[in-house]
Amino acid sequence: MVRASQLWLSVLLLLVGAPGQAHGPDHEVIQALTAELEKRPGDPEILLQRGERLRVHGDLAAARLDFQASLHAAPDSNHARLRLAMVLRDLGESSGSLALLDALLGVQRTNLPALATRADLLGRIGRHQEAVLDYDTLLQRPGITRPDLYLDRARAVLAADTNAAPKALEGIDEGIRRLGPVPSLQLFALDLEERRGATSEALKRLDELLAGSTRKERWWYRRGEILRAAGRPREAQAEYRRALAAIESLPERLQRTMAIGELRQEIDARLAAGPIPTGSSSRR
Repeated sequence: MVRASQLWLSVLLLLVGAPGQAHGPDHEVIQALTAELEKRPGDPEILLQRGERLRVHGDLAAARLDFQASLHAAPDSNHARLRLAMVLRDLGESSGSLALLDALLGVQRTNLPALATRADLLGRIGRHQEAVLDYDTLLQRPGITRPDLYLDRARAVLAADTNAAPKALEGIDEGIRRLGPVPSLQLFALDLEERRGATSEALKRLDELLAGSTRKERWWYRRGEILRAAGRPREAQAEYRRALAAIESLPERLQRTMAIGELRQEIDARLAAGPIPTGSSSRR
């Protein structure tokens, strides 16, 4: 016989579908789980499922009550402990959340969702070095395919030490080697190279983005901006002209979009200004 918790998990999957759906399906699932709880009061699995649905829906106070009840009914449930910690974190109750996560990780040191949640929480409360350690532990595990975790670690590294750009970039490059040329990782690395004035490295990263892109007008413009900031105005002008040519090669319907119109105006303004040095030629 299929357990009730398994049956209602199937109901969740059927009704909810993709995240971010309208209020209706969420409400229906919550109602269905509430009806089941009336038949089985205090069932920790159903409480856990309803609490998670409430949490995703944004009703954190109600989710908290369900997770507390689930944990009370099943004190050894690390699932309930983790979900309650997540809700407390989002409610701003950092000390309670951290205590739960520390207890959970004390018995399950490689619980990846708990590590990710604690790393995020530590970053939120300004304990960035500790957050980096949790991200390091997390990202050493096989099967991690989330680029956002590499980005979060890099941000924690930078928050812990504003001079740690090379270390942050090493972590991003580790993600690129592991996951491939993920645009979010490539863009973060490009932004960081620009911020530290590493022109040649920024251009190299931008060339990689260009090579993998079918629409190049914005990358040519970005290349011009990097060169302009580096005090290489004539080269910058050449890139602006390439960007303009790329725009003019687009179908008319794309050229008429607001985004392309704004980009064209920016390029025209740069070209009209001429190759005026910016005074930042000390950059590499």
